[in-house]
Amino acid sequence: MKHYLCAALAAGLLLGVAACSNPRNDPPGTATQRAYDRNMGTNTSGANPTQSDGRPGNPPGNAAERAYDRATDSNTSGAYPRNR
Repeated sequence: MKHYLCAALAAGLLLGVAACSNPRNDPPGTATQRAYDRNMGTNTSGANPTQSDGRPGNPPGNAAERAYDRATDSNTSGAYPRNR
């Protein structure tokens, strides 16, 4: 009986904490997904719609590929066709 009481108390505490959170202020995705998106220039989390593929604000390739292209004057990402 003690175990059921502890489980019920724990569940109640978790639900109370979840009820206090404000989802309107929390962007989509987890913090890890948003950090990945910022680093790679993607929109995996859904929090960065301007970084979605095919949008004018997001050139081809990810941020790391574009940095490599700038450093080596190559076109691995496809964002620098003049560097062929």
